[in-house]
Amino acid sequence: MALMFSTGSFYSRVDVWNQVRPGEDFPVDGDWLTGYVEEAARLFIFAEVEAEGADRSFFANTFDPATGQFQWCGKPNSHSAQPVFENLFQGQVTPHLFARWSDGSEFFCYLGEVNVDGYEDNIGSRSGRAIKVIFSVIQSEAGLFAPLGDRVSLDRLEGEKLVVQVNRYERDPRLRALCLLKHGSNCKICGFDFEKVYGLLGRGFCHVHHLEPLSEVKGPHLVDPNIDLIPVCPNCHAMLHSRTPALSLADIRAAIKRSSTSV
Repeated sequence: MALMFSTGSFYSRVDVWNQVRPGEDFPVDGDWLTGYVEEAARLFIFAEVEAEGADRSFFANTFDPATGQFQWCGKPNSHSAQPVFENLFQGQVTPHLFARWSDGSEFFCYLGEVNVDGYEDNIGSRSGRAIKVIFSVIQSEAGLFAPLGDRVSLDRLEGEKLVVQVNRYERDPRLRALCLLKHGSNCKICGFDFEKVYGLLGRGFCHVHHLEPLSEVKGPHLVDPNIDLIPVCPNCHAMLHSRTPALSLADIRAAIKRSSTSV
């Protein structure tokens, strides 16, 4: 069965369950209420970042936007000899990674299918010991990244250029998630609602625009996702960056108004 998840959109455990087990009631206990569950040759991972897990455990799950590596710890006392991890490392299951940066929300940001880069047993934390798995996140242009003309960071401290193959800015989906939780996912220019048009596939999907493009900012600066970031659809986002310096939201609204009145 093909799954209809869009990278960068937001889903609850119930949303995922309804795609895997349509028509069945969501369980009141069991693995679906924990950090990961194996189902139909897939491993669904619900990772808490900077927050406690559903079972109140806490491990240092981290995401490095510069390298695309997500370091994730299993449940307390988990290890590589357990069947679920043997299946993962042998390629018997496909890992799907969902992450959230706020334990006050039921929704997780879908980071997509991920590749296993490595693992380490017996990692310690205040919750005990567990396996740590390093995933490579295959970031989607449509979901987590802005248009090519706006390769900018959404990290907490932004503006530090990195030398990879080309110069680029750091990016952290945490701020994107917090922006959409604050402002919603409708485009703040044209009002486009992805969920209304595409259903579950479009829930929580939208690009995020930095109101002061980092390509025009000198040096690193702190970013507040509540006031510095705004949701915009890909079309409006592309139009914002069709000029240098970038156009304003008011410029694009005015262009849309002029076009609609001239027809």
